[in-house]
Amino acid sequence: TAELSVAGALPERRRRLGAADALLTRIASRTAAATALGGGLSALVCGLTVVAAGLVAVPAVNDGRLSGVALAVVVLTPLAAFEAVAGLPLALQYRRRVARSAERVYEVLDAPVPVHEPEHPAEEPAAPFPLEVRGLSARYPGAGRDALTALDLTLTPGRRIAVVGPSGSGKTTLAQVLLRFLDASSGTYRLGDVPASALESDTVRRSVGLCAQDAHVFDSTIRENLRLARPAATDTELRDALARARLLDWVLTLPQGLDTPVGEHGARLSGGQRQRLALARALLADFPVLVLDEPAEHLDLPTADALTADLLDATRGCATVLITHRLTGLEAVDEVLVLDGGRVVQRGPYAALAAEEGPLRRMLERERETVMAGA
Repeated sequence: TAELSVAGALPERRRRLGAADALLTRIASRTAAATALGGGLSALVCGLTVVAAGLVAVPAVNDGRLSGVALAVVVLTPLAAFEAVAGLPLALQYRRRVARSAERVYEVLDAPVPVHEPEHPAEEPAAPFPLEVRGLSARYPGAGRDALTALDLTLTPGRRIAVVGPSGSGKTTLAQVLLRFLDASSGTYRLGDVPASALESDTVRRSVGLCAQDAHVFDSTIRENLRLARPAATDTELRDALARARLLDWVLTLPQGLDTPVGEHGARLSGGQRQRLALARALLADFPVLVLDEPAEHLDLPTADALTADLLDATRGCATVLITHRLTGLEAVDEVLVLDGGRVVQRGPYAALAAEEGPLRRMLERERETVMAGA
């Protein structure tokens, strides 16, 4: 509520919350009333039917036309019949709810499939290198144009590439294609000598890992969050991954150490600590290729720059694709790709691009102006 209070929006949000609560209360009241009315009417009709059956059957018993046992059957038959249909009123109430739920399920089932799995998957290559992308274009299902167009990229062991550009330029789309969360619409993407489209998605993701800006931290301990990447990892391996992510010194100060709970969505950690924990998890998985998708997003500039520097240091020797909007520290990568509108508008070593007039130099000047304005 602090952000809402600062923005002056708290009273309006409370009013809307109260209105929504009142609406839900009215709906619940109507549902309860309908349930009670349906149950009451069913019981009333059942009781009247039993009484009517008794009034008809008793004279027949007195006249000797009906035995006592038959009388019991006549009286109990309406009870049995109504028990069989007693759930109908409730079923009618739930019919519309179930129909709406079915609509949502069919919306998911009928949605376009972003990735088509091969009917006969190819054998996983011994190594994913060279990872080659040639003339690659990609489009999201239902979109009218490509989000990424004619991109070329090559990764060899230890090679590191930074992908920069404004929001919507296709950076995250590239990450999704590399991880096979999205199929290429044209061009080729190969791991070793095998087309990625011929491999199962899970096979590709055993070679290409991700450390995303919104990496999920589970409501468990530091140890269990790390072991998601490698369940059989020893404490020594866990500490080594934490050390590479520059988080071990902090963990060692905690009374419970690796068994410290992190809270729901990592609520007990700072933004930088959450991201470093996600990085440690990715490092523990030991992917041959690691995609870092905006790992310093939502962090303040000093923290973001420190994290980027540590990321590049921790991934030294690992084939890495660093997707970022920050340019600080990119001297450590082998090549920089500048995207705009889904196309590569500039590429080359960071020092050369920063020295010549072009998109990256203009981005660098804007970043410096932003830093100076915030100083």
